[in-house]
Amino acid sequence: MFTLDVQRTAVICIDFQTGVFTGDCALSYVGATEVLPKAKGVLAAARAAKVPVIHVQEMHRQEMVDFGRELDGAEPVHCLETWASTQFHPELAPIAGEFTVCKRRYSSFFATDLEILLRGLKVDTLVLMGSMTNVCVHYTAVDAHQRDYHFHVIEDCCIGSDWEAHRAALNAMAYLQKQSRIQQHEFVEAVAQKALCL
Repeated sequence: MFTLDVQRTAVICIDFQTGVFTGDCALSYVGATEVLPKAKGVLAAARAAKVPVIHVQEMHRQEMVDFGRELDGAEPVHCLETWASTQFHPELAPIAGEFTVCKRRYSSFFATDLEILLRGLKVDTLVLMGSMTNVCVHYTAVDAHQRDYHFHVIEDCCIGSDWEAHRAALNAMAYLQKQSRIQQHEFVEAVAQKALCL
């Protein structure tokens, strides 16, 4: 049975941006329709249990000076700060008391203040969900692992670029931490008892 010390845990929502769910983004995704209601359930459970929630948003300057090597691969220009599709999806957007982190690259840790925020919250366990499983979620998990955080990835709350890449990334994360892959219902059940005590 999956258990979680909610006092030392934060939920990290990675790039749940409008275009991911509306199809108005330059990138292609699989699984977004199925993920939306499940991710909403995770947020509701975390909020009820007062688990800190951190929303990470990939955003690039309109002058495109911060892409670096991102455009060398399969991805076209994406997530410009002036695009409506770059904004948080309204059904998964931060509410009062939650935190936001803007990133210019794939990992939520790279050149952001995420680690300062996590230290301030006194957490050592991260629960990850978001898009894309095989890029930003995976790279965030790797950086969390290398910083000695425990992490769990809610696999049915992650959106991949394609199904093969999605599954491969989940396997790669489980290679780093054996018990890292969980389902949405496991997280909800793990925090439900805490919510009843509040």
